[in-house]
Amino acid sequence: MKIKKWLKILGIVIAILIMLVLIHTIRNYVIITDLQNKISQYTNSINYYIKSIATVKDGTITMEYYRKDNNQVVFLERNLNGTINKTAIYNNGEKTDTFIQTPDTKIAQLDSGTIMSINIYNHLETENNWQTFIGSMLASVKSTKYNGKDCYIIKDFMSSTSLTFEGAETYIEKDTGLFIKDIEGETVTEKEYEFNNVDDSIFIEPDISQYELKEK
Repeated sequence: MKIKKWLKILGIVIAILIMLVLIHTIRNYVIITDLQNKISQYTNSINYYIKSIATVKDGTITMEYYRKDNNQVVFLERNLNGTINKTAIYNNGEKTDTFIQTPDTKIAQLDSGTIMSINIYNHLETENNWQTFIGSMLASVKSTKYNGKDCYIIKDFMSSTSLTFEGAETYIEKDTGLFIKDIEGETVTEKEYEFNNVDDSIFIEPDISQYELKEK
């Protein structure tokens, strides 16, 4: 009788645990699929601005990227140990020009190669709903506010487009599904976005006479 009683209790405990896991998984699945759907309106945009600031052990790395139709430009600024280096890469759909500025030099390299596009992608992307469901089972999803925006902090979600370190925290804006902050060890990355507001003047290259020309 005692064995039957304990088996019954064990069965009840297991049933409760299964129910709790299902509730946790279904909640996360609903939230994550909603965020996946919301960001889909931005992923094919061809007029947008992204600013990314990565704070690392030795300083900061700031990236600003503008795209409008076939025109793209990237501005990179590395401020490491008090030394600032700047790079600007312009692409008009046909050629790429690169301008590099260090504390001692200003170098231009014309027709330097293809620019690396900074796309807007879904940090929670998966190959199918089943993969999303399995990832939801393992993930931690918590509500928070960041810079006045309602966000989710998501940890331990397996995405096909985003490889994160164990314990990394990704902040996703609730209204848009956009990634706005990531904490991975000692590195903190923050992003901001603008859409359909890029002015053509940003694609005007600097005065080439101020730079030393360098061959490829």
